[in-house]
Amino acid sequence: MIHVAILKPGYIRDILAGTKTVESRLTKTNQPPHGRVQPGERLFLKASGGPFMATALVAEVLSWDNLSPAEVRRIEKQHRHAIGGDDAYWQAKRDSRFATLIRLAASEPMDVGPAYKVAYMKAWYVLDESLSPLREVVLTDGAIRNRYATLPGPQGETPPTGVITLELPNGEAVVTDLVRGRMLRWRGWAALYDAADAQPGDRLRFLRVGDRRYRVSIRKADAGT
Repeated sequence: MIHVAILKPGYIRDILAGTKTVESRLTKTNQPPHGRVQPGERLFLKASGGPFMATALVAEVLSWDNLSPAEVRRIEKQHRHAIGGDDAYWQAKRDSRFATLIRLAASEPMDVGPAYKVAYMKAWYVLDESLSPLREVVLTDGAIRNRYATLPGPQGETPPTGVITLELPNGEAVVTDLVRGRMLRWRGWAALYDAADAQPGDRLRFLRVGDRRYRVSIRKADAGT
């Protein structure tokens, strides 16, 4: 699964700066993400009333139910430094019965997120992974040596047909299509791999920014999971 989390823009900026490392949801009723989020899943962070600003991975999940005000205070005391929030925020959460704390990893700016049906006052969406605009494939020695790439996708997904446009890191846009399943016909990968000093284990990223249009980049293996 993937998730869309709606936050105040300042909180997203704090996540990107590394000063907020835990996203918290404290509620009076049992609602997502309580019981619906797992380590390894991806969050797309959207500003309330604004655009997508970032993405992050779930590193750890802590959850409680049937909380008392005293237990909420203990959560605040132990985790406030990682969550943030002013006194007014924590006072407003005193009567929460359910809490989910999500430790974040590999946060990075991202101006694209999944399409979803907006519901009034809803601040968290749990979506099928097939809706993610972000696809990555781990580069192998063979892919780098033989200068080829495949367009990744969830198992069972039908590959896109017709013309595909790739937006490269140098600003160039190339037009290609798929052959033999998910292999991209374009053969210009040598320059991209060389420019990024691509190594086995690095990830080739495709960010869908339009219909059959992808922003292409390489994420180094040491940049985080």
